[in-house]
Amino acid sequence: MKMRRAGLVALAVALGACRTEPVGQAPALAAAVPLFGPVIGPEVIGGRADEGGDVLLLAGGGDLVRIGLSTRRFSRVKLRVGVGDECWSLARLGDGSLWTLKGRRTLARIASDGTIVRELPLAAAHFGLFGAGDRLLFQRADFAPPGPALLAGAPDGPSRAPWSAIATRTFPSLARASVAALNMITCGPTHVAERPCWFPDEAAVSLVEEDGTTRRVTLAGLDIVTPEALLTSDNPRRPVRDAYVDGAGMIWILSSGTPPPGAADVPGGWLLARYALDGAPRGVWRLSEAARLILRVDPRFVILLMSTGMVGQVPRW
Repeated sequence: MKMRRAGLVALAVALGACRTEPVGQAPALAAAVPLFGPVIGPEVIGGRADEGGDVLLLAGGGDLVRIGLSTRRFSRVKLRVGVGDECWSLARLGDGSLWTLKGRRTLARIASDGTIVRELPLAAAHFGLFGAGDRLLFQRADFAPPGPALLAGAPDGPSRAPWSAIATRTFPSLARASVAALNMITCGPTHVAERPCWFPDEAAVSLVEEDGTTRRVTLAGLDIVTPEALLTSDNPRRPVRDAYVDGAGMIWILSSGTPPPGAADVPGGWLLARYALDGAPRGVWRLSEAARLILRVDPRFVILLMSTGMVGQVPRW
């Protein structure tokens, strides 16, 4: 029971043994060139939002980290919340406002200096929060699968409507807490009309337009494990740890993979893969150092947040 509880916690904050065969040749090894940092420590990254040339991270439940990719500068401010209060998720709307969940039942708007400028009570506990144009995307914690994974609405709107065709899933043999952990969804950044969202145990992403139009894309060549393995691991291996759609319409995936011989088994992804929007594989790199996030993809480089907290880059292919 203790091992199972540890796995649930690890899966929730990160957010079998079957295995797919790699596509094409064995992946080449890529060493990320460090650019600047470290910008963050080993603490949990609870949310991410993009603001022009900057990437904003919610770190450790109480700090807002701003990473300037063009200026190669970074800053960190503490969120001005009460003692014992923690925040989770980060969402930026089209008007520039930045929102988070304070605890699980309060929606809070954040100023750039960490001040909480507005609080709105939520009727139920929530797992996640994302932005889509002028609407927030909410993932409630009291869902009963199968049902809509995300609900969209204005921060202070009277109602919310299902967003996308992504539905929570049933796992009849698992306890309610395990089912909740496996249904925690993540949505990544995009530079086209479709945004990638995914579940922690699937080698697939759902590409969703702002109006909720959805299509599922299967990603061949990624290692997968059973839900039970994810739930009982202190460092769960996930087919998709991060996803990013660039302006050329390529899906970039950071996957757990397997550490190279002699490397420490640190949280992060060891494989960087590229797919076309229809899921066709377009190559894969094996990283010499684990990465935590895909920060930006430009015409020449893929910029990563490494497990050391440094910002680094590898060549685009």
